[in-house]
Amino acid sequence: MRGWLSFIVVAVTTSSAAASPGAIFIPPAEVDIGAGAPVGDVVVGPSTEVRVGMHWASLYWKPTPLDIGIGYVGSYRDVAPAYAAHTSELDNNTFKLHGLYFNAAYAIETHAHWRTWLGARVEGMSGSFAGHSYSVFGAALRLAAELYSTGAGGGGDRNVVGFFAGAFALGVYVEGTRRFNLPAELGPNSVGAGVTMRIPFIAAFGG
Repeated sequence: MRGWLSFIVVAVTTSSAAASPGAIFIPPAEVDIGAGAPVGDVVVGPSTEVRVGMHWASLYWKPTPLDIGIGYVGSYRDVAPAYAAHTSELDNNTFKLHGLYFNAAYAIETHAHWRTWLGARVEGMSGSFAGHSYSVFGAALRLAAELYSTGAGGGGDRNVVGFFAGAFALGVYVEGTRRFNLPAELGPNSVGAGVTMRIPFIAAFGG
């Protein structure tokens, strides 16, 4: 499996570098896309949750029980039309939050090609709706399981060379989130689920 992954990464990155001479760098990342269901009497619907960040478990080329990451977090939720009209938000009833997150997780179960993470996340976000600005501090507890492969490799020819180090992974997660400084009707408490993907550090150089 690792050999096929090495072949794919090197082939794609070296082809791209050959087509556009120069250098290509892809940081060791984790990408999450999911949905959150608000808890309580709220005027918002389910949220779309997006996170993109650099993570240690995506960079390290051997299995590791610890993951630490930092990156961008975004939350997008539709507000009930009646509430949006009440607040004069007739043209846009989407409440958007953007900011940064810091995550720490521990692998509570690890096998050759799959592992389970228990982690905690803190968020600092901001957004506005109906003429009000919100500075939000959030906290989440998360359980994730993923299929993964780690390694390091490279290759190329006299015109271009490619290299990768870290982990490829695809998984799912569930979590509970609390976002402080949000009014109750905008859904400060939620439960969510989604998919997660890891990408290793990738570099290619072409002349």
